[in-house]
Amino acid sequence: MFSRGVSRNESLLVGGEVTRAGAARWTEWALRLSLATAFLSAVGDRLGAWGPHGSPHTSWGDWQHFRIYADRLNWYMPAAVQPAAAVLATAGELIFAIALITGFRLREAAIGSGVLLTIFGISMALALGIKSPLDYSVFTAATAAFSLAVMAADHKREIREGGNHESTVEL
Repeated sequence: MFSRGVSRNESLLVGGEVTRAGAARWTEWALRLSLATAFLSAVGDRLGAWGPHGSPHTSWGDWQHFRIYADRLNWYMPAAVQPAAAVLATAGELIFAIALITGFRLREAAIGSGVLLTIFGISMALALGIKSPLDYSVFTAATAAFSLAVMAADHKREIREGGNHESTVEL
């Protein structure tokens, strides 16, 4: 069902001990799913999936209110470019979410996610003040995406080299 599942050699427990490879694979999955669901939730919100504007637990509720917010963050862009920036950000979030879930070009999707989140965080800081991206952990999410890219590259190298890194981690 999912690509890059946990193999027998990467199982989390070996003789009751946690393996580094197993812990890394589970951490990778947690990062992939948390980043992907955050992107999908935001895209769903701007398309009304969480309810109409003004409903509890919605930020925008529709595309119009999302555009008002996006235009505020992208104040430095020419007004003619702002609609395209909102569409590109939304498309990027959707594409990265799908790639993160499926594992398709995982390293590239993780790097793209990190870049997108970093741009978002900087735009938030410039438009709303530094407290806003810090309160919403935008830079933390960006760092998680970049960490995932490193993990994906390491995993790909281990597969290519045929390595079996079964060292254990003490909990």
